[in-house]
Amino acid sequence: MDAIFDSPRARRFGRRALPPPFQLTTRDLAILAHVVRHRFLSSAHLAALDGGSEQNLLRCLRTLFDHSYLDRPHAQLAHVPVTGNRPMVYGLGRRGAQALREHYRQTTEQSDWTERNKRAGASFIGHTLAVADFMVGLELACRSRADVALLRQAAIIAEAPERTRTAREPLRLVVPGLDSKLGIASVIADGLFGLTFPDGTAAYFLLEVDRGSMPVVRSRFNQTSFKRKLKIYWEAWKAGRHIQHFGVKQIRVVTVTENRARLNHMIDAVHEITDGKDSNFFLFTEKSRLTKMSPIDVQWTTGRGEFIRLVD
Repeated sequence: MDAIFDSPRARRFGRRALPPPFQLTTRDLAILAHVVRHRFLSSAHLAALDGGSEQNLLRCLRTLFDHSYLDRPHAQLAHVPVTGNRPMVYGLGRRGAQALREHYRQTTEQSDWTERNKRAGASFIGHTLAVADFMVGLELACRSRADVALLRQAAIIAEAPERTRTAREPLRLVVPGLDSKLGIASVIADGLFGLTFPDGTAAYFLLEVDRGSMPVVRSRFNQTSFKRKLKIYWEAWKAGRHIQHFGVKQIRVVTVTENRARLNHMIDAVHEITDGKDSNFFLFTEKSRLTKMSPIDVQWTTGRGEFIRLVD
């Protein structure tokens, strides 16, 4: 894997002055599509999604980087002193965005992607990769099964009401009356996905990836906390905001958190915000469990302390 310091730093983050000519292939375009879908991906993610020869993939990534179809954000270096050598992280480059528009007629923002990649901080990249860990694992699990298929966020938003389709932040759910100062409260999920089944039914989920940086509970509601997030999701669900916003009748919130102690603290928060009723609307699991089993196979803990799978 093309780890960050496998060769001198200048070469890893500096493009060749005269890269050899090449022609975009279907594989190259698929790589670009994966990257734009997730915002940032590591070479390990891309190798898993590609499914072909790892060495050939790494050569593809190097070529796409040298020709400015992909970027390698420098902010990823911030984690090296703590975590050590890791697979290279890629973002979409200027020419990559142009290629997707031309070949797939795929809508990509007209902004300068390379400049956006430069502005992305280490924390943002780290969180984006954590979300990608889950979503890539989910996609690979669905590929291997005949009884469930993945419905991606873009496809769900494309069928949502017009106000959501055209929103700058289509995943933002707004609930009036929760915040005493502003009069409204809102939450933006880390992701949205669906699972479709052979009988034509589907299950929808909002994703939260908790990296432990936010307190689960704080003394005041208007302070940032995970309990506040859960409360907003709960009130939005009770008010049917998911139907108005996404056009789906049933949805649940799945949270990947750091450890069992933190998970239990979140279940306690669910007990409080539901006035002791608890709810299977919320599902939780620890990150370590997803290193052993896919999101489809893992047993999730509900807000009632029960165990279910996403396909149940």
